[in-house]
Amino acid sequence: MNGGVRAIGFDLGETLLFYDGAPLSWKTLYPDALRFVAARCGWTVGAEQVERAAEVLETYNTRIHPRTTEVDSAEVFDRVLACWDAAGATAADAATEHFFYFFQRNAAAYEDAPGALTILRAQGVRIGVLTDVAYGMPRRFVERDLDATGLRHAVDVLLTSADVGFRKPEPAGYLRLAALLGVEPRDMWFVGNEPKDIEGANRAGMRSVLLDRDGARPEWGQASRIGSLRELL
Repeated sequence: MNGGVRAIGFDLGETLLFYDGAPLSWKTLYPDALRFVAARCGWTVGAEQVERAAEVLETYNTRIHPRTTEVDSAEVFDRVLACWDAAGATAADAATEHFFYFFQRNAAAYEDAPGALTILRAQGVRIGVLTDVAYGMPRRFVERDLDATGLRHAVDVLLTSADVGFRKPEPAGYLRLAALLGVEPRDMWFVGNEPKDIEGANRAGMRSVLLDRDGARPEWGQASRIGSLRELL
């Protein structure tokens, strides 16, 4: 299937890796994550403070309130900490670190991902990742996910919505990914598992490939469908 293709872009979450035990919307885990943050930082917070902080997080939850522009994590956690009377850059940095670690500790690669990426690169195909991040997650956390799951060595270019300032399906990230990979959009494919992945790839002029792991067979305007990353080989 990869004859003639010069580069392949991939979505990250639910395509190359997943967070074990975490739903796509983290809303149900807000209380646990926030209490984890408070404990790690040595702060005493009550149930009402946790609830108010969770309400702030919900306003930035794109599964509940979709948006196409990205936010800065500093904005998110400044507002969270205002609920706890714990202001300041140092406090915000600590809260950001522990909040994302709460979810990252359960990151795992799909079993077909490392081998497929390695073989594609060996065949001369450039590999890129374009991912929308949660709550403006800084790039370093995404790099940690790639390191922890053994995928970073197989990725030539990593681009996040925080890097670009826009979220899928806006074409800006796709076009920038193609430029960084050194190819024209028409000469690359983009693989993802959600409608926004497919729409964005189509709008950018790439060949859209739907990864349909569970065989649900949705029709979102994709050019191709695969059930496993191995089919790219």
